[in-house]
Amino acid sequence: MADEVIEVSIGPDGTVAMSVQGVAGMECLTQTEGLVQLLGGDIESQELTDEAYAEAEQDDQDRLWH
Repeated sequence: MADEVIEVSIGPDGTVAMSVQGVAGMECLTQTEGLVQLLGGDIESQELTDEAYAEAEQDDQDRLWH
């Protein structure tokens, strides 16, 4: 199992960037929700990685075959 890592970077202008690695599916959103709230709760933009869609695709396939 890969390590789960949440990396938070704060730029000189105060902007915050967060990157999540090692978490399959949309669980990354759940795991970072509290941290986002602690940092002010406003999300200016959000990009999901291939990892975010990995579990969702498998769930879709399971529904087709079961």
